Amino acid sequence: MTNTVILKVAMMCTGCSGAVERVLSKMEGVQSFDVNLETQKVTVVGTVTHEEVVTKIAKTGKAVEPWSD
Repeated sequence: MTNTVILKVAMMCTGCSGAVERVLSKMEGVQSFDVNLETQKVTVVGTVTHEEVVTKIAKTGKAVEPWSD
């Protein structure tokens, strides 16, 4: 089953967003992702759970929280 996970990730520079992109690109089950440095919004599509994505991004040292519209 494909899920869409949308998170707010504290990213201050392209190095920060690059770190998030690297961990997501290596994550099993991720079909696609979009990392927006300007809005600090990360959208992940794939057969991954919300918890798996949060755990993986948190390992980069970035603060992660649910996206609220």
